[in-house]
Amino acid sequence: MKHRRKFLAPLILFAAFSACNKGLPPSLQREVVLENDKIQSALQQVDKSETSLNNDLLRGTPDFTGWRASLDDAKSNLRSAQNDGSELTRLVQRNRPDARISQLLADEERLRQSALKKAQSVDQATVRWIDYKKDPAAFTAKLDHERQTIKAFDIAPVAKVVHKAEQDWPAKKSVLESKLTALTYVDKPAETPSQLIAQEETLGARASTMTAQATELQNECGQLYDSWDKILTDLDRSQYGVETLYRERLKTVRTQFLDVPLKKTETHSDEHWTDVSEAAFHSVENDIGMAIAHKDAGLFDSEAQNTPQPPGFSYVASPSAGSNQYGYWSHNGGTSVWTWLPQYLILRELLYNHDYHPVMVNEYNAYRTAQSSGTTYYGRETPNAAPKYGTHGTFTQSHYADSRYVQSGGFRGSGYASNGSAQSRFGAQAQPGGPKLDPNAGHRFGRQPGAEPSGHQFGRAPSARPPGRSFGRRR
Repeated sequence: MKHRRKFLAPLILFAAFSACNKGLPPSLQREVVLENDKIQSALQQVDKSETSLNNDLLRGTPDFTGWRASLDDAKSNLRSAQNDGSELTRLVQRNRPDARISQLLADEERLRQSALKKAQSVDQATVRWIDYKKDPAAFTAKLDHERQTIKAFDIAPVAKVVHKAEQDWPAKKSVLESKLTALTYVDKPAETPSQLIAQEETLGARASTMTAQATELQNECGQLYDSWDKILTDLDRSQYGVETLYRERLKTVRTQFLDVPLKKTETHSDEHWTDVSEAAFHSVENDIGMAIAHKDAGLFDSEAQNTPQPPGFSYVASPSAGSNQYGYWSHNGGTSVWTWLPQYLILRELLYNHDYHPVMVNEYNAYRTAQSSGTTYYGRETPNAAPKYGTHGTFTQSHYADSRYVQSGGFRGSGYASNGSAQSRFGAQAQPGGPKLDPNAGHRFGRQPGAEPSGHQFGRAPSARPPGRSFGRRR
């Protein structure tokens, strides 16, 4: 109760502001109230952790002083969070937009989570020490059982997948081998109580998650067999009363390697709407028609490139290399043009929204220059020329003219905007109070009419194959 009285006022304020629906958005007011309430729960948790240190079994343990210090730090974090909460309450009372609100809210949440993490760490350590002090023999027996569980785990299935991936993707051999070794590695038996406690913390977690860890390693192997691109095809901002809903439509194009030595692949496509934050919406507002993320085969999903780039450029070989498995540079009339191999024409069409324009060598060189500096290439031939790619690009505006973004006037701010008037293929804009928008789930090429789109999951093991027929496979 002593911590709670200070924050009763925001609850009353929230109700009042929600009723008038003016000033600050109700969602932001709600966040402030909820975060302040979470601080009270965190204070109670730290108090409980501090009380648990009074257990006689914990006195004299090597880490006792460290636990005290950690909880003192946690309480200091929460005092700072309370200060943020008081300032937030004052700003909410003003009921006017203020950039400090979001910053203070984020800082309050960060401090609370830091305090909880410290308290939870102390709780976990003290529980293990109490268990050990109560019955050292039983604690040691439990540790031996966990060690045997790890040693007895059947690693053969995941080892088979890993060794196949190491053959197909030699550059990842050392990484995969170290992960496979770590899966069943067990330290030698501990000799001191502190070592026993430390081993139980790691061995207990590993013994209980062996299956999950093995599955994760298999999934990582499966990621190596896929290249994928996330193409931003549309953006939508809809108003529902005082709330604004932000969404982006992504077309994910995936090419899976069925046989790496033979370079046999198949390509799938999936397209759908996804709710995003306002910040995420604005971060890609210039990138319709672009690949806002790309991953090459032979890499993990965590290694994907997230700098927007023109679709398809990532598959083009450097002029010095001349060619790769996707195509080659052909030379005509004194210039070089990228030519796709026949088996990747479906991939090309999906990436370019079925209207491919050949990539010239000077354009590719400009793209690589931008890529090396971490910036986005939009295809301007000169600084004052119209961009070719991205939301305001000439290519994009002619091929995405029926998107929600265009129909809502999203291109009007561009000096290169066209006056297209095509109707949106996705239907009418959602109206306040109306039904939710159709998510328009993606499709798989070759799917039978009426069949459910099965899509494709990242990280699928290389042996797993999606149902249905797919274009793009080499025979």
